[in-house]
Amino acid sequence: MKRVQLQTGAGLLVALIMLLVMSMAAVAMVRAIGTGLQVAGNFSFRQQALLAADAGSEAAINWLTPLAALTDLYTDNAEQGYYASLPANLDITDSGLSGAKILIDWDSNQCNARAGFTCQSAAAALATDAAGNSIRYTIHRLCKLAGSPQDAANSCLLFQPVASASKGALSYGQAKHFAASPGVYYRITTRVNGPRNTIVYTQTIVHF
Repeated sequence: MKRVQLQTGAGLLVALIMLLVMSMAAVAMVRAIGTGLQVAGNFSFRQQALLAADAGSEAAINWLTPLAALTDLYTDNAEQGYYASLPANLDITDSGLSGAKILIDWDSNQCNARAGFTCQSAAAALATDAAGNSIRYTIHRLCKLAGSPQDAANSCLLFQPVASASKGALSYGQAKHFAASPGVYYRITTRVNGPRNTIVYTQTIVHF
């Protein structure tokens, strides 16, 4: 009788140990599933933010288009987040870039009054979209200096279209259209601030 009692007690101990191990495994599995769902959710928010960034780029292009042929773009328009030159020491995302002296005021807090930095304004935020994304943009003309791109002291990244030729009914090799004046490139940087502290930056380069 004593031997049977000892065997029964040992079996109970083994069962309790197995139950503890299975419970720990179940907890670990639940945590892994929760982490996976969180990662998937974060990825989904990031994708939504990337799609929302298109609205910022479109708004910037719509603002630039009627001014492309005017001298208005020769000078800064900080209220609209536009700058007629691209400084070499600009840190768009405040990433701690070495030698950076210029930041973008994405959060309208004067760049937290950072000492030793110049704070450039971004355009006013667009209306928050249905997914809760706040969108702002800034535009930099890809020139060394403000002023006319034709100034000898200035240097701009220019697009020069190539004249094409086509075979017409009356003559062969007649120019289809003449090459226009070189167009200056503009870089649009869009920041999207979305749910769960999702922040996405995109850049688009355009010319007119």
